[in-house]
Amino acid sequence: MLSRLRNTRRSFLSNSITNRPLLIALIGSVMFAAGVCFGTATVSFLRGAGASTADIGLIVETIFGGIPIFLVGFFFTMGLLWELNASSDSESADSINWLPISPSEYVFASTLSTAYTYSPLVLVTLGFSLPIGILTGNTTAFLVLVAASVVAAFIGSVTVEILRSLLARASTAFNRVGGRSMIFLRILSVILILLFTQTLFSGFLIIRIINSVSSENAATILIPLLWPTLSITSLLRSNPLSSAYFLLLSLGFLAILSSTALALRSKFWVATPSSFHFSKIGTISGVSRLRRVGVSAISLALVRREVRSATRRKEVVRLMAIPIILPVMISFPAIFSPAPTTSAASGLISPLFLAVPLLFGVGLGTLFLGMTSIGQEGKRLWNLSSLPIEAGTIVTSKILFTSLISTIGLVLGLGLTVFFFQVSILDALTFIAVGITLVLAEASLGVAIGSRYPDFSDGPRPRFVTIVGSIIGAFLGVLLMLLMSLPLLFLLLARVFLLLPFSLQLSFFLGGMLGLIFARVSYSLSIRSVDGILRELPN
Repeated sequence: MLSRLRNTRRSFLSNSITNRPLLIALIGSVMFAAGVCFGTATVSFLRGAGASTADIGLIVETIFGGIPIFLVGFFFTMGLLWELNASSDSESADSINWLPISPSEYVFASTLSTAYTYSPLVLVTLGFSLPIGILTGNTTAFLVLVAASVVAAFIGSVTVEILRSLLARASTAFNRVGGRSMIFLRILSVILILLFTQTLFSGFLIIRIINSVSSENAATILIPLLWPTLSITSLLRSNPLSSAYFLLLSLGFLAILSSTALALRSKFWVATPSSFHFSKIGTISGVSRLRRVGVSAISLALVRREVRSATRRKEVVRLMAIPIILPVMISFPAIFSPAPTTSAASGLISPLFLAVPLLFGVGLGTLFLGMTSIGQEGKRLWNLSSLPIEAGTIVTSKILFTSLISTIGLVLGLGLTVFFFQVSILDALTFIAVGITLVLAEASLGVAIGSRYPDFSDGPRPRFVTIVGSIIGAFLGVLLMLLMSLPLLFLLLARVFLLLPFSLQLSFFLGGMLGLIFARVSYSLSIRSVDGILRELPN
């Protein structure tokens, strides 16, 4: 343990594939070939299914027109997520005005880096479109799609550079304010980005946008982000002059964005001044009111320390947002599906069945947050080992902090379910009860895995848990949720084959009891692992 803490990586350049350009090119080539095979199979399937020429033309227009929209949003989101989840050390290293380069060189290099890093996605989409364009007689449209896709990728990458400059300026202003405002805005920004990503990957949204572009809607012409799509759809509708016009407009829009990014980077080409803020929180004394459930005053103090520490680190904020936003994201397909939702309230299907995917999202987010709880400490484990506290106290604080964050997502998921599907009070209480037991079970399991396979490496994208630990934890976490759902499965089978009375509340109650048992077992394993870590460190 001592050697693992002493040999933590301090380099800002990790050993990931982003530092191996040839490997990225190889991955892109493989994905391009896979896309060609899949595109050929798609055309064969459509013709074998007896699709008419008009139907195939509509599908081609949807695919070709949707690719530029998807690429703009994808490159923007991925670049922005890098900006949000980079560690604090990496963020400070990003202030490179001490290097002998100009702002224009930095903007060009950063934009090119973002575009090349995620270029395999461009290649797989073009590989998928190549056989579709050739076999359907739209080769010229495919060539325009290649140009529009490249322009769309650079539009998304350059937009990230603009936002980086604005965020740097905003961070300076917020650092002067400091306090809870900065913490709240940082968490809110991560949640909004994740929501935007979920919306971006929604097939219904892209189809609706393409339908609006294909219709006689003049308002879409005024949206610059749709110009690459309009250049393709215009050509597919036998209007090459309009296609060339929108393609030139797209290039002009890219030039304007590049000039804006360069101007902002030149204006804010300064180092962010340091700012210090002193907390007014004093000491904690007295007896804990939660001592009867095993939560001491020291555990509560450590929880407050966890909250303050986590909200000040960008790489931890994104992890905190996962259990909050994951159940909301999972509920989106059910809420915004074009299928009618009145059947959910019918006598055959209880609205409480909707809790199953929501609880899966809550449990998965809780698991990953718990697995990273020990690795987040890094070299601060030296401080914990020097304090007169036991391993059980540390484990309790980790589980309590993870459970508190995940409960927010649980409540949000319940709120969406109640609002859109009008569940009863009994169903809502059942959802909360089994959700809390699931949160405790997954949090305990996550801390147990995180303490067994911690990763104390410190770089631009710290993992906090080893890859092996992540795989084992994900497998055990899903297995735990499946075991908790066994009472529901058994009661359903008894209802179908034995005609026994079925109680959904009873099945959730039995599943919750299993969750509490697993939580207790994982809690004991966590104490044993953390105690082993503390023993290896000098006091």
